[in-house]
Amino acid sequence: MKQITLKKSAHFISVILNIGCVIFGIFSVSLFAGIMVIICAHLFSAEMFEMVWENAVREGKMISFGQGVLFFICCLGKLVCTFLALYHAKRIFSCIGKGNSPFTPETGVQIRKIALYVLLFAVFSVISVFKMSFSSFFMCGLSALILLCISLIFDYGCELQQEIDETL
Repeated sequence: MKQITLKKSAHFISVILNIGCVIFGIFSVSLFAGIMVIICAHLFSAEMFEMVWENAVREGKMISFGQGVLFFICCLGKLVCTFLALYHAKRIFSCIGKGNSPFTPETGVQIRKIALYVLLFAVFSVISVFKMSFSSFFMCGLSALILLCISLIFDYGCELQQEIDETL
């Protein structure tokens, strides 16, 4: 009974994560296109672009061009990290939703990748123009460390699963 509930719950979570992947994928592609438009406009009509941008900066309504590009690249990095973390989580839950054992070598690798993306998300947040608070950075780092420990637990579970399979 519990295995059927786990399978259904994992499948439901997999569907939700799949929707999240699509949404964050669309956001990432849209932001990348926007960044390219800003950079190309700056390259192909630099005089007009600089005049408009400098007027806005002088009036205190905008940040400098370099700060703007850095901010958008950091936002893109955060969106891509979120997309990849959701994608790897979806892979874990879809495997469980199909009735497979969660204790496989692949699960530990997927969880480590999620931990890496959580840490990269924190790094992109810190280097962006608008600073991340220390408590948020600490929580991202702590979450990455917890995920790393959980991946080691899954590796140990995988070893135990292999031993049980070999003895049968």
